[in-house]
Amino acid sequence: MFKIIVSGHGEFASAIEKTLEYIIGKQENIDYINFNNGMGTKELEERYIESVLKNEDRETLFLTDLAGGTPFSTAVTLSQSMKDIYVLGGINIPTILAAIEYRDQESLEKTVGDIINHGKESIVTFQKKELNDNFQSEDGI
Repeated sequence: MFKIIVSGHGEFASAIEKTLEYIIGKQENIDYINFNNGMGTKELEERYIESVLKNEDRETLFLTDLAGGTPFSTAVTLSQSMKDIYVLGGINIPTILAAIEYRDQESLEKTVGDIINHGKESIVTFQKKELNDNFQSEDGI
């Protein structure tokens, strides 16, 4: 089972945690690390290293809010000096749900493409159509 670390600017990671708990319940083996105002890159890196080290030599997948942002770049830098770290930027809820679904796979390297595809395929355009008189709205998830 690979480890998942969700990180992003502001309260992004905490908000993702709360959202996931609402949708699928509390999940184990996921760390949520916020990058708040006043926090430096060094402090963020230290929190990342602490999370990775408690991972017991398993692969680690970083899921960050913005590709190229500080949480993403810091994880990328870390991946250059530590083994078995993969970093995705620009993630959404379906990406995270796919990562959770696939985390028991033997190789994270083999599933990263599938995880990315779930996120891409979840982005859709609403096509306005005329509704008939029998249309009923349903509750969400």
